[in-house]
Amino acid sequence: MLLKFSTISSMPSDVIDKYCNRIPSELLQLWKNQGLGYLLNGYLKVINPDDYLEFVRRTYFRGELAIPIFITAFGDIITLEEQKYLRIVRYKDGDFISVLENMHYFLEDLEDEELLEEYFEIKLYEEAVRHLGPLSYEQCFGFVPLLALGGQKNVSNIDKVRTLEHLSLITQITGGVGFD
Repeated sequence: MLLKFSTISSMPSDVIDKYCNRIPSELLQLWKNQGLGYLLNGYLKVINPDDYLEFVRRTYFRGELAIPIFITAFGDIITLEEQKYLRIVRYKDGDFISVLENMHYFLEDLEDEELLEEYFEIKLYEEAVRHLGPLSYEQCFGFVPLLALGGQKNVSNIDKVRTLEHLSLITQITGGVGFD
């Protein structure tokens, strides 16, 4: 089952207290019961929002409204906006997409192959894991050279990188996501 959760650590209680009135109950329960860790065989990480909040505020045009809640194996940050909208900020691609406006359906749909194919790069992830091995919690797969510099989306151009440092490098070059 894809929704098997691998816990890395508990979500800090101060983070739960800080966000409990700003997030849907399904996410709150995930934080309380599972904490920080992986879904989708390591493709999707449940993150501490405070680890990415300032970065998202500086680099995403809706950053002031966004709470970073998940991050993909390719460094795409999934945000919760206005307490219901889920968006994927795809720094590597220089864009963002809306996914759903309901956390319950999002979590339920993580078992839906159509949703996974439409919004996530699971096949490329699986190929990268076969080629480079699994990621640590602080890592993501990065394209080398960066897509913004003409790199190609294939496994031969992927390396393991530290997530925040890699995203910072991308935004230093691109200026962020959604800014004109």
